[in-house]
Amino acid sequence: MGALDGFYTTLSRARATFGEGVPATGEEFDGSARLREMEAAVKAAAPDDRWQGSAADAYAAKNEKHAATYGRLADLDKRMGAEVTNSAAVVAAGRHSLDSLSNWVSDMDTSIPRDQSGDRMRLILAAKGIGQINDVIQQSTDDMDAIARRIEDIRKQYDEIAGKEEGAQALDHPLGNPPPVDPLEEIKRKYQVDEDPDGALDWEPGWPWNHLTSPKHVTATEARILDSLAPWELQDLNQTKEAAEVESKVSFPPQNGANDTADNHTDAFRHAYWNALMTQRFGEQWTRDFAEAHERLPGNPATAEAMDLYNNEVGRNIAMANPDATPAELADLVEQAVNRGDTVVVAPNSDGEKLAWSNTVPEGEAGTTSKSTVPGQAPNPAGAGPGGVYDPGQPGGYGTSAGGY
Repeated sequence: MGALDGFYTTLSRARATFGEGVPATGEEFDGSARLREMEAAVKAAAPDDRWQGSAADAYAAKNEKHAATYGRLADLDKRMGAEVTNSAAVVAAGRHSLDSLSNWVSDMDTSIPRDQSGDRMRLILAAKGIGQINDVIQQSTDDMDAIARRIEDIRKQYDEIAGKEEGAQALDHPLGNPPPVDPLEEIKRKYQVDEDPDGALDWEPGWPWNHLTSPKHVTATEARILDSLAPWELQDLNQTKEAAEVESKVSFPPQNGANDTADNHTDAFRHAYWNALMTQRFGEQWTRDFAEAHERLPGNPATAEAMDLYNNEVGRNIAMANPDATPAELADLVEQAVNRGDTVVVAPNSDGEKLAWSNTVPEGEAGTTSKSTVPGQAPNPAGAGPGGVYDPGQPGGYGTSAGGY
């Protein structure tokens, strides 16, 4: 048995305590972004001037309390994710220290003579190496213990919030106060526009371009916006629509037949990507005005309307946050948003009356919107004309699956 065998045996056992593979970081445990969205949605549901009095004040106070709860949960999720990342860093540091120690002992071994005096030196080297292994293990243990204490504190705060919410809910309904606001229900309530007062019509561009296209059924406001566009702008607008239609079927292929493109992930991607492309080409304000006008058809189902308007906004926000992104990069970002649950689809098993986050419904299992409608608010047009110099090019070209970008 060699003088260093004991060291290498101890090293192997120590290395095994740190496991194999890349240690998981805290991103998958950090749901703070979604919780912040829910906090914002609840805050947006605060009573406005149309509802006043003691009931409104009580509801506003309860609404503020629930928003604060989402904020606290977001903070805790952020902290929990950070502690998981810290634990991954401890594992990585421990492995690195052991690897460095192994290399050092190996280098020292090669420099020691192969005789009796060298054997004595190797025994000293082995003892020193084992001592340093113990130091690494002790340091890692201390660090992990500190992380465990902080995680336990976070857990207690989670439990505290849960206990307060249960107690609050037990009191809420006997007192007659409204229940906590469901962010998805709030999206359905908020993301509605009224019917176009001038109705709808079959629109086509002026001569001679009308000979090249078929009439499109649009709202009167939508038609006026289209009439204000130059022929090349109409071409760009049509290409963004075609690109969104094609790319949506590539990123989220219809699961229940070729025509299964409504109320589901394909639909969510199409609207978000279409608005992202339009925002790059025509600007955010113009795109918002046009997208809202597009939804003002008479009898537009409420669930589908809210889904489209909300996903439109997601797409515009992605484009504004990534002004230099190529259309292919925008498509990737929108696909990530749908997979992450930033968009909404029609919830299954809800008779088409409810929305669901897109990451909570498997592809192919979204519901079908009901035909029911709810009153909407008149849009507040920005009055902005088309902006930007971005030319999407021709579908079928280089770039995304839809091409031309």
